[in-house]
Amino acid sequence: MIKCPACGYQYGHTYNHSNEIARLKSLRSKKSREYIKKLTAEISINVPSEFSQKALFLFLKGIENVDNRTVERAIEHYLKAGYHLQGKGFFYIRAMIQNESVNKKKKLSNEYKRLGRTPKIRRLKDEQ
Repeated sequence: MIKCPACGYQYGHTYNHSNEIARLKSLRSKKSREYIKKLTAEISINVPSEFSQKALFLFLKGIENVDNRTVERAIEHYLKAGYHLQGKGFFYIRAMIQNESVNKKKKLSNEYKRLGRTPKIRRLKDEQ
């Protein structure tokens, strides 16, 4: 079997997409599952050529190792920007999530440079 380095799909292996989708969704937090459900509904309505069990499976498999917070932020950005209305589907949002995951540390350090950090909490001697 050959495994795709980009999405994790194993060629030559027969998948039961419904079972795999349920398994991959169960690995996510409740909030992430709600975001994925909203995303799936929007793509099914606005990008019908992109909506299939296999495309959903490849999307979930591609973001399997990404943390929930990054997935939620990327999906929220995708929906607010209206990329689903431009015909961009699962493959586009998967690339967004993967890039967000790779750039997360540098993006945070740049945000600290731009906005600064919150001050430390100091306790008075009388409060101790």
